[in-house]
Amino acid sequence: MLKRILSLMLILMLALGALAGCAAAPAEEPAAEEPAGEEPAAEEPAAEEPAETKDTIVVALSADVTSLDPMGHNDTKSEKVSFLVFNRLFRLNTDFEVVPDLAESWEQPTPEEWVIKIKEGVTFHDGSDLTADDVVYSLNRSKEMPKVQQVLSEVASVEKVDEYTVKVTTNTPFAPFLYTLVHAGTSIVPENAAPAGEEITDPVGSGPYTFKEWQSGDKVTLEKFDGYFDADNMGQTQNIVFRIIPEGTSRTIALETGEVDVVDELETIDIEKVESNPDLSLLTKPSTKLDFFAMNSEKEPFGNEMVRQAFNYAIDKEAVMEVAINGAGVIADSIMAPSFLGYKPGPYSYDPEKAKELLAAAGYGDGLDIVIWASGDERKRIAEVVQAYLLDVGVTSSIEMFEWGTYIDRILAGEAQTFVLAWTSNPDPDATLTPHYFSGNIGGMNFSRTNDPSIDEQLKTAREELDLEKRRTLYEAFHAYVMEKAPIVPLFVKSNVTGANAALKGVELSPQGLWNIEKIHY
Repeated sequence: MLKRILSLMLILMLALGALAGCAAAPAEEPAAEEPAGEEPAAEEPAAEEPAETKDTIVVALSADVTSLDPMGHNDTKSEKVSFLVFNRLFRLNTDFEVVPDLAESWEQPTPEEWVIKIKEGVTFHDGSDLTADDVVYSLNRSKEMPKVQQVLSEVASVEKVDEYTVKVTTNTPFAPFLYTLVHAGTSIVPENAAPAGEEITDPVGSGPYTFKEWQSGDKVTLEKFDGYFDADNMGQTQNIVFRIIPEGTSRTIALETGEVDVVDELETIDIEKVESNPDLSLLTKPSTKLDFFAMNSEKEPFGNEMVRQAFNYAIDKEAVMEVAINGAGVIADSIMAPSFLGYKPGPYSYDPEKAKELLAAAGYGDGLDIVIWASGDERKRIAEVVQAYLLDVGVTSSIEMFEWGTYIDRILAGEAQTFVLAWTSNPDPDATLTPHYFSGNIGGMNFSRTNDPSIDEQLKTAREELDLEKRRTLYEAFHAYVMEKAPIVPLFVKSNVTGANAALKGVELSPQGLWNIEKIHY
């Protein structure tokens, strides 16, 4: 019966998407262009003039940015803006390899020391030189900003060696060190960019684009920086505008009508529509984005391990993935994406009877009531399917929806009981596991508010181990331990799906989604 209800939900979702497309398409008909001359040219068409090149690329995002400060956010929407306005010492290429950004060269004299020489001749958007003083200030500031402080938590000190050289010392040997320096939270900002403890609101970076305007809830506008130091990654279009369009079908319609040029997160129910349109192109790539259902261990009944385990057995992930993203992904059976070092399949399968047994053993045989938080269309669909499966094992739930920025802030404050979220990161497992499960990150990205001394110790040991195979073994053991504790219900790893105008050049995807936006042009 439950499968039949979920099938009907999927059919209804597809039908509503089709109706929305039919109803809205005529309203955005582009105006016909006037000929170039004052009089209509009968025999000499205006085509003699060179074709006009578009100087603005509009990218549709599903949610607004939460901060213009690269150290004031930890979400992928805001990150897209930060990556264009700021540089870091290192960056990831589309294959997820660490490559230099501001770093000219680097060496590791001891397991705990990194000496990094930065490129000379780099200027900020205000014309000032970028020097070691700015790097020291930025990395120290990152350690103090709440939303990213876990990124450099292993850094003991950052010192200026000379005008263009810094030395970073870690508390212990730290295997994923270079990967930490690709995070948006380690962006280099001008020295004293904001008073201590306050956020940057008018960002000045050194990246390929300068900040022009943020109309909250509507758009962010960036303008090409002609003084950018890196000719290979120079902005290819004069302006980039990020348009905020929360509703998925509306994003697709905006792409079809030419209102936007790129849709970063294309609704998976619209894949066939975009694929069959000769004026549009579809890009897909496997991702590291793990969607999950999280349980706050500080709110009852989720301090009880058996309840958390019961929820892992209660939910049919295949059904969740089918309804939420039209099956465009792979089932998640781990706290890590399959591409991560130390990944192993977890112990849970869909077993509602086992879920009922565990709930009864935990003292909830007569049922319980919970609240599920969500934000955005896709997470709402996930929450609705989870709600249906939980009801099947005696758990009644209500769903509360939030605007994205409010959603994240209230989750970090520990207010949510359960919620739907996703996480994407670089391929080193520490970039996912330490933020999520280290007790020192409660109030940060430790969404489940896990507080377990054994987890803390295992994370510390694994990140200090420099031998790759030994690290793999450590993470395999860590994975088994955490899966038994069941702080979350992993749901699926979604494929990155982007829609674009077929005439666009330079559109690239990485495992984290739309990448190298500065290279997009007509």
